[in-house]
Amino acid sequence: MNRHTLLSLSALCSVLLQACAAPSTPPTSPESLAQAATAVLDEAVYYSTLFSSCASLGGEIEIDAISKQQDWLNSNNQLLLSADQLYSQQQAANTFEYQGKTLAPTAIKLAREAKQRAIKELSLNQRTPFNQVKTCEFRLSKINASSNNLAKHPKIAPYAPELLTHLPLDQAIANIPSLAAGITEVAPGPTYYKLVKEHESKCPTGFTLSIVNQWPKEAYANFCGDSSVEVLTCDWGNCETKKL
Repeated sequence: MNRHTLLSLSALCSVLLQACAAPSTPPTSPESLAQAATAVLDEAVYYSTLFSSCASLGGEIEIDAISKQQDWLNSNNQLLLSADQLYSQQQAANTFEYQGKTLAPTAIKLAREAKQRAIKELSLNQRTPFNQVKTCEFRLSKINASSNNLAKHPKIAPYAPELLTHLPLDQAIANIPSLAAGITEVAPGPTYYKLVKEHESKCPTGFTLSIVNQWPKEAYANFCGDSSVEVLTCDWGNCETKKL
């Protein structure tokens, strides 16, 4: 075996070893991209709630929370906008128009659950004023641009480059997710309990989400499992149904 053959075999072995050692990249599919976009939006609402909850305490902790929030947004803003754009496109068939806004029940449910996760974690309403501040000081101390870069999140990192290809031209979005329009917690109106009873008779695992309660105007969404199935818009207790 001559020297050139040995060099060729050595090079081939090196290539094969590098291929085996290289981390595998999961295949990109519409479903995996959708899951990554949803994870980004979930984290966005979660962190926004952490920052606003701690900022509401005032004083030095408010300044720290606002500063941390700005740093966090600077690190993640483009990914948030891209994820929101993709999510909005994928939810387009599950939206409805109400009072000049385009809403998606799944987006409102996502925002609601992410907000509740942050509130439950902090549990500020169960703490003394002193411990509220200490809790926020501890939580905010764990947040920095490096450790909280969403593009490095295990569920997001493999798909971040492709998500960023969906960056919208209009980068002035007031709410994330935009299809939630800032709606997270709405107390049920007078018609709610009748609708819940009717829906549960059709879907035992059903869930009715309160979206608008401005009597006599109300709006609700019925879920069966994790899927939104219909929207009910009510006026003086008389409801119209839109199937999703």
